Amino acid sequence: MRNMLLTVAAVTALAALGARALAADPPVAAGPPAGPGLDLINQRCIFCHNTAQIFSQHKSPEAWSATVEQMATRGAEVSPEEMKIITDYLAKNYGAPAGSAAPPSAPPPKN
Repeated sequence: MRNMLLTVAAVTALAALGARALAADPPVAAGPPAGPGLDLINQRCIFCHNTAQIFSQHKSPEAWSATVEQMATRGAEVSPEEMKIITDYLAKNYGAPAGSAAPPSAPPPKN
């Protein structure tokens, strides 16, 4: 009987610790924010990149603009208006953290 009480006490304590640990975990990211920029990325960019490749980067607005322009020169079918929408979306949602220097974009390859 005593072993059973100890087992119940141990299980109760572990359950309480587990509940506390779960409550302390930060919420899981919900994914990229919806909007016209995300729609265009899903329509125009995923032929060559998966979204994890795109959204794992954090760049300044200038670096995002250079990257989007570089992709257009490499064949991405985007209009100038769509390029602006994509760049604005990426800069807003995947910009470089404040106070950090984002690495410069690689220059386009020479043909």
